[in-house]
Amino acid sequence: MNILPYNLATTNDQLTSRGGLLAIAELMQSMQLAQCIDQHFPAPKSNRGFAPSVYLQTLILMQHEGSFHLDEVRHLNEDFALRSILGLDTVPQAVSIGAWLRRQGLTNESTVAMEAVNKAVLQAALHHRKTITLDIDATEIVANKADAQWTYNKNKGYMPMVGHIAETGQVVACDFRQGNAAPAKQNLEFIQQCQKALPFGCNVGALRIDAAGYQTNIIQYCDQQGIDYAIRAKLSPSIKRHISALNEDQWTPLVKRNGNVSARQSTYTPLL
Repeated sequence: MNILPYNLATTNDQLTSRGGLLAIAELMQSMQLAQCIDQHFPAPKSNRGFAPSVYLQTLILMQHEGSFHLDEVRHLNEDFALRSILGLDTVPQAVSIGAWLRRQGLTNESTVAMEAVNKAVLQAALHHRKTITLDIDATEIVANKADAQWTYNKNKGYMPMVGHIAETGQVVACDFRQGNAAPAKQNLEFIQQCQKALPFGCNVGALRIDAAGYQTNIIQYCDQQGIDYAIRAKLSPSIKRHISALNEDQWTPLVKRNGNVSARQSTYTPLL
């Protein structure tokens, strides 16, 4: 039997199992995220109220800790070692966080503020990047709220459209939608919303979207704006039969808008 050369001992020092949150807290501090949040979000109407940055930074820490419910804020509240290291003198209770979130949903002011804060976060990650690849897709949120509607997956909830930056994995914009909203609804408008949400000097250079984006207005818009795009389209049975009947010499390389031939072997198109 191999005995490991370790000795166990008791200690009166405070310990935490959430050491990974230190990196997140340091990042928020180096970005001066609290100052940015408090600059754009409305201040509390009472002297006893928490600053908006207290709520949002608490939610950020909760999400990185793996929390799924507001009640799990107690994990942070009861972790005295973590609070001591991070200087978290005050951690709002779940009831306070929920009330603050509901107040933000009553006006459009918080939406504008969130876009401004998110733009600053995107700028920190993208630096001086001129173009990004935009991925947009509907994201199902299962919920049992009274106003939730049935999704196409037969769950009650919501189906917001979310835009991600492929290069960094960040969310650039979100359009909250009911669960029964059609996935193809107002996708061009959402693409334009994502473009406006990007930092100054950065634009959408490429777009990736599933069959919900197979729309004439989206394709024409991308051609007009010089945006490369990959859009999934469902092939009809007749098109599938035609493609399967083609010989190898009936395929030709895809030619880009600038006249260059695509280097990808998978981008060959049939000579119809």
